[in-house]
Amino acid sequence: MKFCPKCGAPMVPVKKDNTVVLKCTKCGYEIPAPPEILKKYRLESRTKEKIVTTKVISEREESEVDKELLEQAKEEYYEFVLEQMGEYGE
Repeated sequence: MKFCPKCGAPMVPVKKDNTVVLKCTKCGYEIPAPPEILKKYRLESRTKEKIVTTKVISEREESEVDKELLEQAKEEYYEFVLEQMGEYGE
């Protein structure tokens, strides 16, 4: 097994443009894979079953309380920023 000269993480073979390179799993550093290394590694991809995912998007009605809290937070933020700007401007 090869390790990255930059960060010490293991390097794995990755197909790139019809060639195979060794790529660091942590920082992404790449080097060309020497032929003797390729004999020791075997590139393989397996899945036992098909993975199905769903994404549920629901739109929540904003209540008046949520809107009021948001407006109040904005006002407090603007007041704070203006105070800070005034302190630095003096």
